[in-house]
Amino acid sequence: FAAASNLKWIACPGTGVDKIVAVPVIRDSDIPLTNAPGAHVPPMADHVIGMMIALAHNFRELYRDQDQRLFNTRNWDGRMEELGGRRIGIFGYGELGRAIADRAIAFNMDVKAVDPNPGSDTGAASEIWSLDRLDKLVTSSDWLVIAAPYIPATHHIIDAVRIRSMKRGSRIIVISRGGIVDEDALADAIADGHLAGAGLDATEIEPLPKGSPLWDQENMIITQHASALTPELYEGRRLVFINNLRRFVNGEPLK
Repeated sequence: FAAASNLKWIACPGTGVDKIVAVPVIRDSDIPLTNAPGAHVPPMADHVIGMMIALAHNFRELYRDQDQRLFNTRNWDGRMEELGGRRIGIFGYGELGRAIADRAIAFNMDVKAVDPNPGSDTGAASEIWSLDRLDKLVTSSDWLVIAAPYIPATHHIIDAVRIRSMKRGSRIIVISRGGIVDEDALADAIADGHLAGAGLDATEIEPLPKGSPLWDQENMIITQHASALTPELYEGRRLVFINNLRRFVNGEPLK
């Protein structure tokens, strides 16, 4: 960056710019930085619902039974859970949070959300609360979905105290960024049965170290920050860049 003396614009092909603005010389410069929001939303929202169903229906254990050619229906009596009637709490109610809410409503879930700027348009959520009601969201949710950006204010905001305040048997899904949930506290809460499980598409350190206790949790689904990687995502990012490139060439404000 320092050597690029004629640099006019930084175009991030993804949505999160946290790793770029973490570099002080970039953050403090007056060179515009754009991202590509929107294209990632549908596949990531789909991924959240997929993780929820996989956890509620014990897909990991079912897959192991399939590999071993086991067929024991009675072993599964009462071990499946329905999503309908459960509360999903969404932390971060931007485009991604709203898309998750739209899908959750189709499963007859009760949707609540917390966002620093709640606004008046609740979308599919029955209520959007401000950040001062995060504890209420955490303690009342059967499923807590992390769809907020990672910034200094959200670092470990879901800490050990908040995790322990969740209902016994509830679950956490991390879809936006790692570092928002205290992963050591999360692993402990799953290991001792306080939480029934979790799904992580993003972790605080990536790649997730092989020695992390998260790998060993029975009721954990870990995907490799891969939830958005569909062909449609890349086409969407390309279109965002083309639109901004046209604006740049014409001297118009970048989106």
